Amino acid sequence: MIPLPRLKASGIGLAALALFLALAYWGYRTYAKSQLQKAVIELVKDSSDRLRAGLGIEAGAASVAKIDDLAQEVDKHVIELNRLSASSDRALVDAAEEYLLTIRQILRSLAASQRYRAQVMARDSALRDHMRGSSRRSRAWIDEAVRMKDRLEKDYFDYRLSAEALGRLLESLPEARKKLALHVGAAPLADETALRNASRRALESSKRMAEEMERMRQLAAVR
Repeated sequence: MIPLPRLKASGIGLAALALFLALAYWGYRTYAKSQLQKAVIELVKDSSDRLRAGLGIEAGAASVAKIDDLAQEVDKHVIELNRLSASSDRALVDAAEEYLLTIRQILRSLAASQRYRAQVMARDSALRDHMRGSSRRSRAWIDEAVRMKDRLEKDYFDYRLSAEALGRLLESLPEARKKLALHVGAAPLADETALRNASRRALESSKRMAEEMERMRQLAAVR
């Protein structure tokens, strides 16, 4: 038989070992969670900065390409996020993914709306020039006016879809922001006031385009 003192010592040794392993595991989990949070915050902050830059780009010849580049960088962040080991904090990674995906789609919709807006304006200008020659109206002139108006309507339809998508995404980002703020705080996230202002500007731009299209339809009415 093993003496009682030796059994007690063995039991104490096993308990100490179990405690050591538990503390080591807890320490590893804490370290892994800290490193994961640090990596996620970096991705979130850079994506937020790119969103702010994209929303600040005024429509112009090079604006679409610039915004597309920003969206591609955020897309890389989404891929990088999915490569991280999320076992230490799944909720953090899920909230970050929703936030980054929304930013990526905002930038894509912003680029698309500016692209189609430019096309609509170019079509509108061309059609106005054509309509100024209405004194020389002929069958060929009428046919061309109809074709030009149809192309304008198609581009406007595409613009309206992208503008509506942009509006919905801008409205949904504050909710994704709120979920992520529970894990990382507000510092690395997009400013709520800036998001509200961007949403307002998008709505106003869409309204102006709709009014302009209605005036163009009246001007281009071929009788």
